[in-house]
Amino acid sequence: MTGSYQTRDAKAPPSLMDAFAAVARSAPHAVAVADEKERLTYGELADRVRQVADVLSRHGAGPGTVVAVRMAARAELIVVLLGILAARAAYLPLNDPAVPEREAFILADARPAALVEDADEPGEGMSLTATTRLRTPVGGPAAAVPDDTAYVIYTSGTTGRPKGTTVTHGNVLALFDAAGPFFGFGPDDRWLLFHGIAFDFSVWEMWGALLRGGSLYVPDRTRLLDPEDCARLIRQEAVTVLNQTPTAFGVLAPELMREPGAHTLRHIVFGGERLHPPALDPWTRVHGFDRPALTNMYGITETTVHATFHRIGADDVASSRSVIGRTLPGFRARIVDERDRDTDAGELLLAGPQVTAGYLNRPELTAERYVTARGLVYYRTGDLVRRDADGTLSHTGRRDDQVKVRGYRLELAEVESALLDLPGVTGAVATTFTLAGAETLGCVCTAADGTAGDTAAVRGRLRARLPEYMVPDRMLWLAELPSTANGKADRRQARTLLERRGRGWPSGPGGAADQQTSKGVR
Repeated sequence: MTGSYQTRDAKAPPSLMDAFAAVARSAPHAVAVADEKERLTYGELADRVRQVADVLSRHGAGPGTVVAVRMAARAELIVVLLGILAARAAYLPLNDPAVPEREAFILADARPAALVEDADEPGEGMSLTATTRLRTPVGGPAAAVPDDTAYVIYTSGTTGRPKGTTVTHGNVLALFDAAGPFFGFGPDDRWLLFHGIAFDFSVWEMWGALLRGGSLYVPDRTRLLDPEDCARLIRQEAVTVLNQTPTAFGVLAPELMREPGAHTLRHIVFGGERLHPPALDPWTRVHGFDRPALTNMYGITETTVHATFHRIGADDVASSRSVIGRTLPGFRARIVDERDRDTDAGELLLAGPQVTAGYLNRPELTAERYVTARGLVYYRTGDLVRRDADGTLSHTGRRDDQVKVRGYRLELAEVESALLDLPGVTGAVATTFTLAGAETLGCVCTAADGTAGDTAAVRGRLRARLPEYMVPDRMLWLAELPSTANGKADRRQARTLLERRGRGWPSGPGGAADQQTSKGVR
């Protein structure tokens, strides 16, 4: 396919930047990256990337170093990220918006050689202004190799201390080697950088376009916050590949369905959190399952974005099972019980070329989560799955989402699934929270008609499906589910909302629930 890097063999490019260079040489005049103000062809992008790499090399960027990035989303951001890779350094995305305490920890832990930001003046330490300083070409950087770290992404740990996962060029190339045949991405595809670079879904979006000769559109982040404007952008830019967390799609889908024939979507890929397929029923009644194709992919940062693939069909939407399908080629999967014995329902362990080497400066945590068995290094995902009779995997919850309420141990995902199976309930985040000094089961929900649900009726229906200890004691109805900056349902924020509102609830199970307002809790 012209302008497309498809598969790797003995002569294949050894790094992401070699692969990109091959695409740029074969299709120099094709549009590679665009935003509201400029469009860069592959040739223009390659030239600007070399300039960035040269300047960064002069400032100490190179093999074994990290360059932090704090920039607004625009085409120049992609120039800088590729320039860092071309200098054989790894990029370290800082959250947008920044959380000062978390960012300070990350910078102290990663010790970047440089910080690239939009500011006109240098900040504390090494700081380069992307728009004015990255221009003077000097000697070229060294060639990258597959084992070079491409990026370091910090994710939250169960202890509250962020941990940096180091992901190599080889890990990312392995992802597209494995997933590419299922999609047929090519130079005619137009991708939207929907996610911030601190969320590794952005890696899939960026390289899905640039390794295949496609075009990547980088929107102003404010446009993505307005579902109506975001849907308009998808139509205007003729986006063909859209990547979504289920929570984000639940908000965007109604706006896209207002003009079902106006978009050019070819693929919608879900990831980042557990999908409840029946929630897609309104969409599939309008669009069917083929144009666009709907795909559920499971994965985590430590296994390089995506590890499984499942094409969604009518049987899925009619079932409450969250099928994540089969592992991508190259993966070896084990399912183990609490004593690490093989089973068909338990924790998922993954080995293969997409599994990363470990955590930056965290040898003890690396040894705990990356374990050797049968001559392979497996990553302990913490995700609970079930192997179905046909060999496919279904996601059933998180090991760390098991909670104990009044002496009973339960899975929050099971409570959420039961809620979402009820008519009229379109979203649910279950969590425990403190009410009158006791740990209480609660849930934040959304309803189909945009109004508050009937809490008493919902709890009554749940009793027909769940034991009493799994029926939420309190329910809070909102216009939208609380979500993180990455578009995932935010269990921590749900807990905070329930505790805040809980001060006005009477004690005892089944106290009065809040009514929805246009901005959430009244």
